[in-house]
Amino acid sequence: MKAILVGVEYDHMYYDLDISMNELRDLSEACHIEVKDVVIQKLSLISPKYYIGKGKVEELKHMLDEDDIVIFNEELTPLQVKNLTDALDVEVTDRSDLILRIFESRAQTKEAKLQVEIAKNQYLLPRLAGMKEELYSQQGGSGFRGSGEKQIELDRRIIHRELIQAKRELAAIVKQRQTQRQLRIRNQEKVVCLVGYTNSGKSSLLNYFTDKKVFQEDMLFASLQTASRQVKLKNHHRIIMSDTVGFINQLPHHLVQAFRSTLEEVKEADLLVHVIDSSSPYCDLQIETTLNVLEALGVKDTPMLFVYNKVDQDRYAFLQPKEPAVFISVKEKINLDLLEDKIIELLFKDYELIELYIPYDKGEVYSQVKQAYEMIKEEYLEDGIYLSFYIDRKQIHKYQDYIYKSIN
Repeated sequence: MKAILVGVEYDHMYYDLDISMNELRDLSEACHIEVKDVVIQKLSLISPKYYIGKGKVEELKHMLDEDDIVIFNEELTPLQVKNLTDALDVEVTDRSDLILRIFESRAQTKEAKLQVEIAKNQYLLPRLAGMKEELYSQQGGSGFRGSGEKQIELDRRIIHRELIQAKRELAAIVKQRQTQRQLRIRNQEKVVCLVGYTNSGKSSLLNYFTDKKVFQEDMLFASLQTASRQVKLKNHHRIIMSDTVGFINQLPHHLVQAFRSTLEEVKEADLLVHVIDSSSPYCDLQIETTLNVLEALGVKDTPMLFVYNKVDQDRYAFLQPKEPAVFISVKEKINLDLLEDKIIELLFKDYELIELYIPYDKGEVYSQVKQAYEMIKEEYLEDGIYLSFYIDRKQIHKYQDYIYKSIN
């Protein structure tokens, strides 16, 4: 399948058109669609009927072959899709649809599949309504309800039912996830979330820290699943590290909403590790996009570490990094020790090493400590158990009666 990409440059644009069109090309290739041409039009106002001007529609028509597809850089209204399809006589779609197609092909877990199904159906519903008038005039009759309209109404009811069922199933998974998060809080486990633009290296970084690998590939939206792994850092520090779905500029609203439950993990993290592709010429825009999505999700005041990845490609000389920052390469294992030290510094700055002596008849205290903390040393003595571990200073008072006092 070959495509012509269409973008419009208009007054007061909120994004860079060149960057956005390059991303649209990448999205097309991710859908295995070959880009044969790119058309850009300058307009003072977007056409409500065709999105582009009528003259440009005629120009497009002469560029098309029978099996081509036309892909617009912004989300089209149902009416625009209908009018353009009628005028061009080929398939017409937009950026949102491409992203949905990619998400649908990448979704592996039950949760991801449900989220994509919800987003896809929310995208489709108004487009069915836009087709209604056309089908009614084609298949209906004089003064009676046509078969085309009946089919649209039937499809709408089916999609509504599917939406309700998918949301119900997703809610059950979300409830289970919330229970897991509450358990982590009770166990005082620190949670680190990897966030960032798609294809910045988040999954590769998670794989570096863990034995149980997640899927990683040099492609857009390679990972849609939120993978959480227990990670052991230096000095016996233990954390939960979570990978999240990557962001992209002009991410469709229905996708953000559908994946909100997955991204709830981000809101409750103790630290956000913002992974950035330092080799990208659009690095600053990608950082801004990620920060904007996090703000829209209600993420506030969570400490963030900016991790500039892919420094092995040597394209970061003129970057002005946001602080605190670490420059790394996961692929070439550059500065990963430094990154680990920085994570420990930010997460455990209020922690100190404590030594306890717990009598054998205080088994419940021993069990509580063992469940909550990673032991550095454990020794069975004559009347009790000696333990040493790192603990938040605010929690030391709980074990004041068992502080170990060495006898010289």
